[in-house]
Amino acid sequence: MTRIHVLSRGFQTPNGRAFLFPLTVWRRALAEYGLDCRIFHTPSPALTDCDALLVDSKFHRDRWSNDKPAVLAEFSEWAARCRVIYCDTTDSSGWLQPDLLPIVHRYAKAQMLRDRGGYLKPLYGHSSYAEYYHVKFNVDDSQPEWSSPVVDPKLLDKLCVSWNSGLADYSLYGPARMALYDWLPAASLLRFPDAIASPSSARPRDVSARFGTAYARASVAAQRRLIKDKLATYHLDTAKLSRRAYFAELQASKVVVSPFGYGEITLKDFEVLLTGGLLLKPDMSHMETWPDLFRADETMLAHRWDLSDLSEVLERALGDPSRLGALAEAGQKVYRAHTSTPGAAVLFADHLRSIVTAPR
Repeated sequence: MTRIHVLSRGFQTPNGRAFLFPLTVWRRALAEYGLDCRIFHTPSPALTDCDALLVDSKFHRDRWSNDKPAVLAEFSEWAARCRVIYCDTTDSSGWLQPDLLPIVHRYAKAQMLRDRGGYLKPLYGHSSYAEYYHVKFNVDDSQPEWSSPVVDPKLLDKLCVSWNSGLADYSLYGPARMALYDWLPAASLLRFPDAIASPSSARPRDVSARFGTAYARASVAAQRRLIKDKLATYHLDTAKLSRRAYFAELQASKVVVSPFGYGEITLKDFEVLLTGGLLLKPDMSHMETWPDLFRADETMLAHRWDLSDLSEVLERALGDPSRLGALAEAGQKVYRAHTSTPGAAVLFADHLRSIVTAPR
């Protein structure tokens, strides 16, 4: 039995919930596959009495700016006692805490640059797409920030992909149940939802594009504003709806537009997969994630970051209903295989084992 201890603040943030959700819901199944997981919310002497310690990045989130030396010292103490794996649940694939790389045994990130060499240079706005819009469209943030680069290329070998925020409950009442679990940890509150609607169900609406553009960082908002302008000819209402009305619209829509936000992946992506529409996103081939749900022309549609082909991609999909339906079916099938089907726990157990048992 491999003993895995997890240090996390709990179900307090969307990414924190998605990090803990599979470990909690599949705890018994993981034990059957030789992975004994125990979750800690505060450090204790027993924390490092394990084969692997997984530390949720949200645990130290508020201490990096004013208490970095103490945080690094804490990790050093843990790493001297057991195998430490830092689990970075931040949104963007471009953002790392490079000071941890020399200390921890592995650095597991929910979504990661496919070209690891990208971490050797600073990125504007902490992401490759923020830098893209900064350079190509001259978009400047009022308070520019750059990611911290990794100094030693050999440290990149410690990087691996953990699991993305899709492994949680994004049904109509799922977010409310997960938030409640932090106050009332009843097992009945947590479950992986099955598909809400089939892609083949009646869908009278061609396109849904509900997304905001008000971001503090212009380099993040730029893509959304450009997409909104590009879709103006479709006369789409992008204003926010109540959750119930929003889900009704998703179930009625053939294609759903989902731009990047602070990260490439947004919670809308999983709501779309549950409700059976075809997901349309900016090209995601620059990043790796698990589960691998974002495969252009296999499980979703993708357009270029400069939006030069957005209208063409959308019109081609709407003009070929059989292809549109097949892609939507494939996307939902892959998502269900990793969440609500009987074999999903085994897929996760295999992935988790590859993270905690790989050579140091």
